[in-house]
Amino acid sequence: MLRYKKQSIVLILTSLLIAACQPQGDANLQDEISSLKQDVRLLKKDISRIGSQVKDIHTIAMSSQKPQYKTLPTQTNFTADGSLPLLGSAASQLAIIEFSDYQCPYCKRFIDQTFTKIKSNYIDSGKVQYLTRDFPLNFHPKAKGAAIAANCGFKQDAYWPMRGLLFNNMKQLNEALYQQTATDLSLDITQFTNCLADETIASKIEQDIAYGSSLGIKGTPSFIIGRVEGNQLISPKLVVGAQSYETFAVLIDELLEKSAEND
Repeated sequence: MLRYKKQSIVLILTSLLIAACQPQGDANLQDEISSLKQDVRLLKKDISRIGSQVKDIHTIAMSSQKPQYKTLPTQTNFTADGSLPLLGSAASQLAIIEFSDYQCPYCKRFIDQTFTKIKSNYIDSGKVQYLTRDFPLNFHPKAKGAAIAANCGFKQDAYWPMRGLLFNNMKQLNEALYQQTATDLSLDITQFTNCLADETIASKIEQDIAYGSSLGIKGTPSFIIGRVEGNQLISPKLVVGAQSYETFAVLIDELLEKSAEND
């Protein structure tokens, strides 16, 4: 509509120029010119109003993409002394810590629809470091076992492919799947099998659950996102749910802008 209005003004102005080039003998010419000028003024007002409406719509659309979040206290040693799975550069100015459950369909939806875009646009570009913690929910009986398997994959530098395969097979989570996945990833099977029974791995997952609970996390997926200073995550935001990529991008871009201002 805005384009149509602009075209109308051009046509009217063209008409004015043509009229201005006509002989002045017509007694009605001045009245016609005045009428055309009035039309132009009205059209300009319409365009101004439409422009304002478009701006309002844009503002509403962008606001609706902003996630609801809770600001948490600054988190010290947010990498747990480098013991967490990390994707991206440890030198990145922002960090995202994901809390997830291998039987949670919303976690899988996030990975399928949002995570790959975050990885491509923010992690691979060095802007964001991405860490994970486990938060198996007590009504998902196989989630903790899958988390143990993923951590055992981590012990052999195969966490991320293990994680992907477990989420892709979330309806078949069991010991046989873990062993087959380890075989497919060419892991040391003896080492992997021993790891599955290692109480320190199960204890690490319980520590993740306790830490997440202390932050107010109750469901998955949940994320804490914040600026990195040293080994601290400054006033991170707690975001809950399988939000869209656009929603995460709005928050990440705002934090990147603030980080740039503080440099």
